[in-house]
Amino acid sequence: MQPTMCSRRSGRVAKRIPLTLRWQTPGCDFEDYAAETRVLSRYGCKVVCVGRAKLGTEVFVLYPANGKSMRARVVYRELMGASEYIGLALEFIGSDNFWQMEFPPATGYFGAN
Repeated sequence: MQPTMCSRRSGRVAKRIPLTLRWQTPGCDFEDYAAETRVLSRYGCKVVCVGRAKLGTEVFVLYPANGKSMRARVVYRELMGASEYIGLALEFIGSDNFWQMEFPPATGYFGAN
């Protein structure tokens, strides 16, 4: 299978910000997980946390430092070696400037299967 080439919609900024992720597993109550960003974009972020959200799970991203929250969906997940942490790529649902910052222009392409 040939990889598909896609262009990014926004530049990326490496920044660590403590967040809380909240989601509901079917049949359970909402659960909160401490998370920390690794990369930000206008349209989402990559975080590291101990929660095991599945692809497509809708989560609430809570940013206590600025009192904001945003809905997002898990679009990628990866195990972080032998640790209990996983990396989650989140795509925001909505168009609010959640991070309240300017981003560099999008550059380059990335491969997607």
